[in-house]
Amino acid sequence: MRLLISLISRINRIMSETGVALACLFLVMMTAAVILQVVSREMRAPIGWTEEVALASMVWVSFLVGPWAYRHHQFTRIDVAVEMMSTRSRAILNIMIHLFEAALLVGAIYYSWRFFTGGNSLLPQTTRLVRGLAEPIIGADAAGAIVVKNKYVYFILPAGFTGLLMVALEHLLRTLRALLTGQEEHRNFDLDGTARTPEGDAGGSRSDQTGREG
Repeated sequence: MRLLISLISRINRIMSETGVALACLFLVMMTAAVILQVVSREMRAPIGWTEEVALASMVWVSFLVGPWAYRHHQFTRIDVAVEMMSTRSRAILNIMIHLFEAALLVGAIYYSWRFFTGGNSLLPQTTRLVRGLAEPIIGADAAGAIVVKNKYVYFILPAGFTGLLMVALEHLLRTLRALLTGQEEHRNFDLDGTARTPEGDAGGSRSDQTGREG
């Protein structure tokens, strides 16, 4: 189990950190689009594609950061009652919670994938923008065949839910080990997500200290 946890931890670390880096780019894109939209409206010359780009970027930012936030226990939670439990009782409760979360995420992956594959509507303003940018390079006929579908925006939904499921699996395995060994990992994170204890399997242990996983 130790090797499996270490492997999944490394995969999730790379995945979540890559997601945060990409989310920063989309956040810059969203901010620039919103500013451009405000300025263009003030000048009585609104630019239509800015709203589509801003909304799409917001969706991507949310689902790219989600696995990182879940892995670093940054989601809002109330754990007063959980902290009063013994280590094994808390581990049993957390196992049930993680199994429930995993079941929800499997369903979310299924339905979001269906939503992604079934979405064929166009983003008209963004399509017009891309065609205008591509026309000088590939010609009017080829550029006219370019379409930007709404489904491309929502591809991040099944991808993001899959990332969350991977993190849920890591939490579940760590909690199972806590149940078997009677020792709970205690991993504090600063606001920038930097672990104060060694990354991976050597996350420190505790017997009856605070904090629930997830």
